[in-house]
Amino acid sequence: MIVSMRKLSLLVFYKDYQSFLEELREKGVVHIYENKQRSAEDEALQGKLRFIKRLNEMIRLLENRGIKEKGGRVEVPEEDLLSYLEGQYHRQEQIAVQLGELEKEIALYEPWGRFSRKRVERLEEAGWDLRFFTVPDRKYMPEWEERFHATVINEQKGQKYFVTVTPVGEEEKPDADVFVFPQESEENLRGTMKQLLGEREHLTVHLDEIAVDSIQRLKHYRETISEVTDFLQVENASQELVEEKVIGLEGWLPENQVTDMKAFLQERGVYYEFSCPTPDEDVPVLLKNNRFTKLFEPITEMFALPNYHELDPTPFFAPFFMLFFGLCMGDGGYGLLIWLVCFILARKASPAMKGYLVLGEYLGIATVVVGLLTGSFFGVALDAVEWPWLKGVKQYFVTEANYGKYLNGYNPMMVVAVIIGIIQILFGMCLSAAKLVKQFGFKYAMSTIAWVVVLILLGITFGLPALGIALPVILVYILYALIAVCAFFILFVNSPGKGILMNLGSALWGTYNMATGLLGDTLSYIRLFALGLTGSILGGVFNTLAFDLTASCPVVVRFIAVLLILLVGHAINFGLCMIGAFVHPMRLTFVEFYKNASFEGGGKKYSPFRRRVIAEK
Repeated sequence: MIVSMRKLSLLVFYKDYQSFLEELREKGVVHIYENKQRSAEDEALQGKLRFIKRLNEMIRLLENRGIKEKGGRVEVPEEDLLSYLEGQYHRQEQIAVQLGELEKEIALYEPWGRFSRKRVERLEEAGWDLRFFTVPDRKYMPEWEERFHATVINEQKGQKYFVTVTPVGEEEKPDADVFVFPQESEENLRGTMKQLLGEREHLTVHLDEIAVDSIQRLKHYRETISEVTDFLQVENASQELVEEKVIGLEGWLPENQVTDMKAFLQERGVYYEFSCPTPDEDVPVLLKNNRFTKLFEPITEMFALPNYHELDPTPFFAPFFMLFFGLCMGDGGYGLLIWLVCFILARKASPAMKGYLVLGEYLGIATVVVGLLTGSFFGVALDAVEWPWLKGVKQYFVTEANYGKYLNGYNPMMVVAVIIGIIQILFGMCLSAAKLVKQFGFKYAMSTIAWVVVLILLGITFGLPALGIALPVILVYILYALIAVCAFFILFVNSPGKGILMNLGSALWGTYNMATGLLGDTLSYIRLFALGLTGSILGGVFNTLAFDLTASCPVVVRFIAVLLILLVGHAINFGLCMIGAFVHPMRLTFVEFYKNASFEGGGKKYSPFRRRVIAEK
């Protein structure tokens, strides 16, 4: 849920302002209302923010090196460490450019093989001129061999590389392109390249050695700079009043902190005023959920935080997301593997990672449950194997063979996926109605509520008879009457305060959108069935390949081949299933569910002005 906030307005005497800000930062509960325009014009603040961006980029580069164990330490002051590291990376980039140029120049020597320039010079001193030429194959003239003592050295990509030996001063030459060598000899170029490769290796080893310590120091320095930027942002948010003798400041804090803040302000003799947020104010958002729902808050933040004036969608989509993940994975063996890995890693994980691993445990459990219901375990279709211990439960697996006859041949999991989709869509519409009640009042939600009711009634009225369930005549008439009442609210009460024609036109447009959108949204949930089925089938295919293709092999060879096929095949399938099991539940949540729940988003995270935790050096 979203924590209730209160607006705090302060008036502080200018002489006490700086000391008061320090004390307010120590309290660490007030989110200061930011003056974005003044912050954007503050060059000192913007310079600090750009510096923090450089720090973040360098931390990312060092973390990407994947070094875990702490090594050496570079003896550079903390404030100069970033420049030092940037210099090291810049030198690496320079070396990469130089090596590229050297490779191109050395490649020019490749068609000619190894030769000594000194010998060429000695030949010239003896009165003979050794020249190098290139020409397309078709333009090479054999008579050049007699006329200019031409000798073909190499042929590559339709070009002939040849040399001529003529007396010094001879101006006549073959009709070919003179080949110009780099100024440096091949030996010198290779020597320079070897030197640069050694320097690059030294830089790599050096950066790997100091990576862990540098990351810690950069994070510590980032926190120090961030405290300065926080202070500057607060100063920009202040307003000078009463001939610059009084400074005004506004912020937000959780409602449960109001009593303590009142006592703090009264002790310091500061004028203050608390007020409730108005609908047009941009209130920071602080989410507070139970231990289970809190695990899904990172998923909420991946899209956007809810704005303060709507409902927190996290507790409402969390159970659905877990179920969707299980349906998309679809295999109990894969779910058991996910749970086991996350369970082991969570025991020693850092607090920042533990939440993600616990979430993985829940998702693994959901996958195990779905896999056991559908009878799929590491690609083995449990309802098709002749294992004695499964004989008593095979008829209960949710498969087409067991339940298709009751569903006119449809796969039961497809039906389940569609039903779940309908339930979530209707649930989202209920949340949309609750949001309207919260923001505007009950009458603004009547049309949405009527849509939910009419969809349920239509499902009962026409859906049950389609399944062969006859309804009493009197019940049918009652259902028709209720549908008519709902239709009245949909047609004439969808826009309270507006005229009948406006309501009617809005209703017709809304009905069109509802009919087309509802169909498309419902069909989107079939992906849950399709992905789960695909994963199970592909796992079964790898099992078949492993055992059938190796049937004629010797025992030892067969054992190794089966093991390799199973490991590689299921690893590929597991990876594909994992991608689908994350992407598609998020798609269903962020598109279908959020749309029907009228989710707006755009909330700004509650970030109080506080003393930052300084990491150890």
